[in-house]
Amino acid sequence: MTLRPYQQEAHDAAIDWMRNSIDPALLDLATGAGKSHVIAAIARTIHDKTGKRVLCLAPSAELVTQNRAKYLDAGYNASVFSASAGGKDLRHPVVFGSPLTVKNRISAFQRQGSAGYALVIVDECHGITPTLRGIIDAMREANPNLRVLGLTATPYRLGDGYIFRQWPDGKINTEETSREPYFMKCLIRVDARFLIDQGYLTPPVIGQIGADGYDTSQLVPNRMGKFDAAAIDQAYHGHGRKTGAIVADVVSKARDR
Repeated sequence: MTLRPYQQEAHDAAIDWMRNSIDPALLDLATGAGKSHVIAAIARTIHDKTGKRVLCLAPSAELVTQNRAKYLDAGYNASVFSASAGGKDLRHPVVFGSPLTVKNRISAFQRQGSAGYALVIVDECHGITPTLRGIIDAMREANPNLRVLGLTATPYRLGDGYIFRQWPDGKINTEETSREPYFMKCLIRVDARFLIDQGYLTPPVIGQIGADGYDTSQLVPNRMGKFDAAAIDQAYHGHGRKTGAIVADVVSKARDR
């Protein structure tokens, strides 16, 4: 499997950082950039270079399965350690798991020496929860040199700001823009505009629907800022002809896309 040029650049930036630092770092890759392929390549390189194990964490069974599938597509075996994804296997040196399942068996991930873990990769790392921090801290008891790499398309959290201290160009976030960030540096940024310009994503087209839309004039949020379920049903359900016309209009506009 051959990485796209920007995927290879992300891989190389991560390997170079981990060669020289044990501080956590992240890759900012927009949705559609192929994070699963980058995760697979980095996990394989680290295992090949160190002979040690790699743990790849993701917050849902779907992502655990998807990320592992890309590693298998590259021609290698990998274990899955996620109750929701249907497995608790540690036979292979690269393990794809979910945080809660790993936390409940954390002693199995505190191996030392050649059987220990060199790297934890965290997908969707903007959700760096106390559970994830606890897993990493526990694994660092067995290996103080454990590397931590995050991947996300949204490295910003409301209330906290950016989840990293340093930008790829060396610029440092202040406490006003980044409050107690977990990651030391964002190593690379690949945004949606770049992917569109390079032809990897379809350019979005925004416009009016030609058909008559739904009547939402009666939808008023309550004091909690939410809409009443009955009012939503009245606005959107039971309008088969209108829905059909809207869908037909979308299909017509997308015919050549």
